Amino acid sequence: MLTYAVDTGQVVFEGEFRLPTKGGEVKWVEAHQRIAYDEAGVVLGVSGTLKDITERKHTEIVLRVATSRLRALIENMQAGILVETEGRKIALLNETFCHMFQVPVPAHVLVESDTRDLLKECLPLLVDRGGFLARIETLGAAQQPSQGDEFELKDGRVMAMDFVPIAVGEEYLGHLWQFHDITKRRRDELKLEEAARELAVARDRALELSGLKSEFLANMSHEIRTPMNGIIGMTGLLLDTPLGAEQRQYAETVRSCGEALLTLINDILDFSKIEAGKLLFENLDFNLLSVIEDVQAVLGVKAQAKGVELGVFVDPATPLAVVGDPTRLRQVLTNLTDNALKFTHEGSVEVRVRPETVGDGQALIRMEIRDTGIGMKPEVVERLFTSFFQGDKSTTRKYGGTGLGLTICKRLAELMGGDIGVSSLPGEGSIFWFTFHLGVRENQSTWDPGAVSVALAGLSAAAGRLIREQLEAWGLHPLVAPANEDLAAWLRKVDRPGALILVGPEALPSALAAAGGGTLVFASPLYRPELREAAARQGVQAFLTLPARPSQLRELLSPAGPAPGASPATTPVLLSADPAKVRVLLAEDNLVNQKVALIMLKKFGLEADVVATGLEALDALLGVTYDLVLMDCQMPEMDGYEATQRISERERGQRRLPVVAMTANAMVGDREKCIEAGMDDHIPKPVRMEVLHQTLSRWLPPGALSPLGGRG
Repeated sequence: MLTYAVDTGQVVFEGEFRLPTKGGEVKWVEAHQRIAYDEAGVVLGVSGTLKDITERKHTEIVLRVATSRLRALIENMQAGILVETEGRKIALLNETFCHMFQVPVPAHVLVESDTRDLLKECLPLLVDRGGFLARIETLGAAQQPSQGDEFELKDGRVMAMDFVPIAVGEEYLGHLWQFHDITKRRRDELKLEEAARELAVARDRALELSGLKSEFLANMSHEIRTPMNGIIGMTGLLLDTPLGAEQRQYAETVRSCGEALLTLINDILDFSKIEAGKLLFENLDFNLLSVIEDVQAVLGVKAQAKGVELGVFVDPATPLAVVGDPTRLRQVLTNLTDNALKFTHEGSVEVRVRPETVGDGQALIRMEIRDTGIGMKPEVVERLFTSFFQGDKSTTRKYGGTGLGLTICKRLAELMGGDIGVSSLPGEGSIFWFTFHLGVRENQSTWDPGAVSVALAGLSAAAGRLIREQLEAWGLHPLVAPANEDLAAWLRKVDRPGALILVGPEALPSALAAAGGGTLVFASPLYRPELREAAARQGVQAFLTLPARPSQLRELLSPAGPAPGASPATTPVLLSADPAKVRVLLAEDNLVNQKVALIMLKKFGLEADVVATGLEALDALLGVTYDLVLMDCQMPEMDGYEATQRISERERGQRRLPVVAMTANAMVGDREKCIEAGMDDHIPKPVRMEVLHQTLSRWLPPGALSPLGGRG
């Protein structure tokens, strides 16, 4: 750049010059020169200055490039940009802004014009002019950044405005306004809101339908279980009476068909709940051993009828005071054990329990169900846990079932954080296993049997082996009678003071003949009371029921009484020659179920009165002292829930009357509903005699019940 000026007697030159150096670099200099001359034009002299401005020129170049890039960026932004000076003059405006607000002139023409004039030109497009101007003034006065102010145009578009004060230190130099067209976003949001409303309506409708479905399933379950209780209960009672061979065959067929139908109903209901995601899990404190032994007691009848040994082994490292869902755990164990009994015609079925991991308040427990049954081919094993699958058509014809039981077990095991599997060979039996997570409570009981001397004689192969394994796991060294040795002579050698002599029916005569200073314990099937009665008449006072329960073995080895944490229902059976008479009130509106329950109670040696409504139950309790109430839940006039609450209100800290629900309400949550209403226990229909006996034994005084299968 070069400029010059002519003055009287001199010429002035000013300019910036780009000068290359010998080193190849470029220098910029600023020149200021004066040339003096006389009237004749003769140069009198030259003066001036040269200033190195290389650094400044480099800065100007960088700034010019940055400004060019910034302008290009602003011009190409999708947002409308307006930058104003502190004096409300337009410093920068892009074409996007002009397009948004239909400004009829190019953006660069408006630079240096008044911002307020530009905004007034935009006002006719706005729906709310006053609100827009007021917001502009408020933001300008506050000098605080703002984002997302929305306003609507008359053509339906929606704009969002951002405001940013431009400051250097504490000095404000102007403002930046940024405008976004959010019309599409707002319309999409409205569509989403509408879709959400429609979804909420659909969800509410689905919940309503789901509730109706759940209510229907519950009602169907209740209505089916009520007559099934009569069919299975009456058939079981019929089989306890003298029958001819042909009559017994007919009755057993009826009971078998009834139980098969009940299993089918249970499987379909559970499968439908799992598929619908309606299966809920509880988180309750419970005793793991009690659940295992409950299943053992219930299925012991079936094992006894088939002549199959049913046993349990629990690793001592297994935590027993746990937290989880005992109902679902019991369901899986029952299904797998019952399945093993179904396909085992001789030999044994064993339930073995051990922990895989224990730590941080959690445990992964493994249960194995081993049987000596028919086994399976490898191709059957691969598909065994598939819905509706069974080994082959002959399996369905011979053994029945829906093909859903193992699928349900698999889903339940997975929902409990575990897995399930099986190993099997044809003719060699099967080993089903499943794992599940449980919480571990802090109050785990410890138990040391001490140095008790134990001798085993005359037990069946499976029972003897499991009892020996359990004792050895506790650190004991039981003596087992040799197969070819004189039993009486051997017993005389081992029967010493403090010893526990555990004998089966075959060894009882020899044990009685060789009686010494030890404690004689007679081990016999729970469902053969005549054997215990005969032994009692010969002076035997201690009994172990088979299949043997680990808790019973601990009781026998603990002279001080029941082991800590043991279930009241697992105490050793000590035969009472004259059970104490107790009185039970039965609240049940169905006549057939009244008869079934009354006959069962009579077989247990109990006296019972019956009422048909909750109101009648309350009236009956005013005139007679009862030891326990068996309460149906659904009755006319007043249901069992309300009746139980009224009973609790009457007591108010006085004598506590046990109330046990005996109901066809057997869906998920029904047991909990009964407990919340104040009931103490829950027996689902159809009522099994052994379950009723076991439950009553928890709430009635010792010796009140006749042994199961005893006098009727």
